[in-house]
Amino acid sequence: MSTSGLVPIAEAAEVFGRSAWTLKRWYAKELLPVVIITGQWYVPASFLAMVTTSPRPGRAGVLKDVAAEWFAANAPAPATAGAVA
Repeated sequence: MSTSGLVPIAEAAEVFGRSAWTLKRWYAKELLPVVIITGQWYVPASFLAMVTTSPRPGRAGVLKDVAAEWFAANAPAPATAGAVA
């Protein structure tokens, strides 16, 4: 699996000014999307962009609000009954 579009959790932690352990706790609380590839944790770059860019100049987005918006926009499409793959 490619890691294109993914940021290692240590780098994401630096962006947030928190530890990697804190980010893992956020993941456990469903506040942070992660992808784990062969034991390595990554955060989608699109999520970091949503948090660090904000409609409020000079202020980052509120993590809980951004997480809810990101998960809603990136949720897998529901399976349709009778669909054949």
